[in-house]
Amino acid sequence: MSKVKNNFLTAGVCVAIAFICLFGYLYLQNMSAEIFIKLGWETRTSSTDQAAQMFAKGFWLAFLLYAVLPPLIEELVFRLAVCKTLQWAQLKPWLIISISAILFAVYHRSWSQLVYQLIMGIFLAWIFVKTNNLGWTILIHFINNAFIVTYTYFVRASNDVFALNAGNIILAISSAVLATVIVALLIKKGITYATK
Repeated sequence: MSKVKNNFLTAGVCVAIAFICLFGYLYLQNMSAEIFIKLGWETRTSSTDQAAQMFAKGFWLAFLLYAVLPPLIEELVFRLAVCKTLQWAQLKPWLIISISAILFAVYHRSWSQLVYQLIMGIFLAWIFVKTNNLGWTILIHFINNAFIVTYTYFVRASNDVFALNAGNIILAISSAVLATVIVALLIKKGITYATK
């Protein structure tokens, strides 16, 4: 009974982490996008154009391609294969988490999402190293992607970028710091260690 209770608690914590990361780092990602657009490293594309390309073959195919397959494949590669290989090499947990997160962020090849992907990579690797359970990281990754795909489909517009001014920079950094503290506490207190 205790194991079932722990699994429900961990599932709830994982859902909370997914949404805290989604909204807690949104401004940071928008600020990053604006910086990289200004530097000329990325181009501004219309959200409507992006949505049209994503959903050209319909919602369910887009959902499969962007919300279902990436969490499965990326978690198998970056958490299971990379983390397990680094554990086998007997590296320290912080180094395993760091290497996995860096590879995860670089793999996405998007300057504007680099910080967000790096932070998510750290949290996902931390959870995997702590629990030795790929299911939790897949759940968080799936919720993140599924929400974005579904929101994009129904809204078809977003505020991908915003003006770089002191207020927005303070908002981006403070929301990211707050999200990081909350997620770190949730992982530390709300996700139980794997029993070996």
